[in-house]
Amino acid sequence: RRISTVMRKLIFIAWLLPCLLVAGAAHSQTIRQAREQVEMSMVVRGHVDIDRGGHVTAYELEQPEKLPGYVFNLIAGSVPTMRFEPLEVDGEAVLARAKMTLRLVANPEGEQVLLSIRSAHFGDESALPDEERVTHVRMDPPRYPIEALRVGGKGSVYLLLKVGRDGSVEDVVVEQTNLRSLGTARQMERVRSSLEKASISAARRWRFAPPVAGEEADDPHWALRVPVDYYIDDETEPAYGQWVAYHPGERAPRPEWAEEDAPGFSPDLLAAGRPHPAKSRFRLLNMPEG
Repeated sequence: RRISTVMRKLIFIAWLLPCLLVAGAAHSQTIRQAREQVEMSMVVRGHVDIDRGGHVTAYELEQPEKLPGYVFNLIAGSVPTMRFEPLEVDGEAVLARAKMTLRLVANPEGEQVLLSIRSAHFGDESALPDEERVTHVRMDPPRYPIEALRVGGKGSVYLLLKVGRDGSVEDVVVEQTNLRSLGTARQMERVRSSLEKASISAARRWRFAPPVAGEEADDPHWALRVPVDYYIDDETEPAYGQWVAYHPGERAPRPEWAEEDAPGFSPDLLAAGRPHPAKSRFRLLNMPEG
């Protein structure tokens, strides 16, 4: 969906990203190149109702008064066309309601902006009792790495954890790292590396309580996702319904111990600071184009 009225606002947001400490014309050129790779996105939450055949019968958005009209139009044309694997209980398909998280992206095209739904996540992990899911026992946050803090490096690191039956972290993978500050390619790589190392170091000391009941209680291990945000000073998470600018990192390959994700999933859909099961009962079969 192409929208022209939001073009100037989105360009302005992209240019608000702070720059790392740089000097010289050559560095300024590489920063301009980095700005061209910046994405503007918005996360929208709600829920969908799914019938026994996997079709969406209804949906509702969270805090609709905070969302622009063009966002409603985009979602109205996309979400009803989504299809899911039918959810079965004891071998029979049932009606279901899933929590929905969508990431919208805006890409400039000449004098207009192309809006689309980049990724989607559906789950209901909070509906399960504690004894049927992995819960955290100790998750001390990582220390902000000095080398990133010194140059104003900010971003989010998306971790994928393999939790063993004793509750320890047997393996940890960085799936993606998005930055909220720009610089030369070398500077941004250093910031990404320092944030990732700090996150991995902290994650290896985390401890979890495995499920003692339910379908997954006898699994040999469990996969969890934990996003880690790095903010400086008074910077806070953007308000719901606002566009956010960031420099996206590459998505890492899936480790062999993790299951394949549903179409359209991206780890940057998940809220930071708490663990999320990597496996969901709801599996999207198609990702509608914006």
